[in-house]
Amino acid sequence: MTPTRPRLVVGTFVGAFVLGSAGAYAQTQDGIKWRASLGVSNTDNIFNASTAPVSDTITSESLGVNLSLPSGLQRFELDASVVANQYQKTTNFDYTGTNFNASWLWSLTPQLRGTLGSIRTETLNSANDSVNPNLRNKLSTQTTVLTAAYDLGGPWQITGGAVNTNTVNERAVIGQPDNHSTGVNAGVRYALGSGNSVAYFHQVAQGNSSSNYVATTDDLSLVWVLSGNTTFNGHIANVQHRYDGASQYDFNGTSGGASLVWRLTGKTSITAGWQRDLASYQTNTASYTQTDSFSIAPVWQISPITSMRLQYRSGQLTDQGSPFGTNSGRQDQLQDTSISFNWQPYQLVSLSATLSESSRSSNVAGTDFRSRLLALLAVFSF
Repeated sequence: MTPTRPRLVVGTFVGAFVLGSAGAYAQTQDGIKWRASLGVSNTDNIFNASTAPVSDTITSESLGVNLSLPSGLQRFELDASVVANQYQKTTNFDYTGTNFNASWLWSLTPQLRGTLGSIRTETLNSANDSVNPNLRNKLSTQTTVLTAAYDLGGPWQITGGAVNTNTVNERAVIGQPDNHSTGVNAGVRYALGSGNSVAYFHQVAQGNSSSNYVATTDDLSLVWVLSGNTTFNGHIANVQHRYDGASQYDFNGTSGGASLVWRLTGKTSITAGWQRDLASYQTNTASYTQTDSFSIAPVWQISPITSMRLQYRSGQLTDQGSPFGTNSGRQDQLQDTSISFNWQPYQLVSLSATLSESSRSSNVAGTDFRSRLLALLAVFSF
C-alpha cells in the first residue's frame, strides 16, 4: 500500500525476526550471482494530492549481487544493490538508494543455531507524510539482529536474541520523528514434523524518538497445516509503549493477523489475510494509530515462463489517543489494487508489467486522493 502516514509498525516486524530464527533456514543457491535492472513507471498523482494532481515518469537503474557461501555448519549470505531513481518533472526528488541484507546463519552444534544479520533500506517517504511535501525526504532504515534457538529435545525449542533498529528521515515527517531502539527477547516454540507449530516470545526494548521510551511486546503465533494444500498462519501480540517525560504519548493495545494460503492446483494459489497494526503517531490530537486491513492475492502460473498476480487490499486507519485531551477522530479508508504479469523468456532475463491503483477517502477534508501507476521492469542475471 502506498505509504500514507504511519509506517513504523510495532511488534510484527520484530516478531518475524525472532520467530524466524527457530525454523529451517531458507537456503539460496551457493555461489555469486550478479543482476542489473531497468525500470520505467508513470504515475498520474506523484504527490497523492486531493486536487491538481501532478503526473510524472520515473526511471530506475540498479546493480545488485547475491552471495551465498556455506562453510561447515555455517552459511554466509548477502543480497545488496544500488538503485538510482530519476524523476522526469520533479527532478529534486531524484535519489540513489543503497540496500543490503547480510546474514551469518551460525551453528555451534546441530542443536544450537541462529542468525546474525543486518538489513538496510533507503526509500522515499510519501510526499504527504512530510512536513514540506515539495522537498525530497529520504527514509533510511537499518535493523540488526542476533537470534538463537536451542533444541531441548522432541518438539521443544527455546529462542532468544537482540534487535537494534535505526530509522532516520532526511527531513521532518508528520507525527513520526527519527527512531532508535535496542531490545532483547526470549521465547519458546513447540514445532512438529508436520509443520504445525506454536511459539511465544517476550521482548523489552529501550529507544528514543521524541523522547526516551520503553516498549514491551508479548507475541503468540501459530502455524497450522490444514492439508497438503492449505496452511494457516496467525499471531496476536500485546504492545505497550511508555515515554519518559511525555506520558501523553503512551499507548498499549493488541495487534495481530491471520493468513490462509490455499494452493488450488499446481498452477494456482490464493493468499488471503487480515491484519491489525499499531504505530506510534505523535501529534496534538493523536498518540498512535490503528490500521485494520484485509487482503487477497491470487496467483496463476500460466506456463513455466509466465505468471500473473492480482492483489487487493482494503484497510481502515484510525487515529487513537488524545495526548492533550482531544482526539482528532480521523479515519482513513485505504484501498490498493494491482495486477502484475511476469515473463521469463530466457533463463537470465525476467520481464514484468504492473498496473496499480491506490486511493484514500477520509473524514478530514482535503486529504482524499486517488493515484494510478504503470510500471515496467526488466531484470538481467549473470
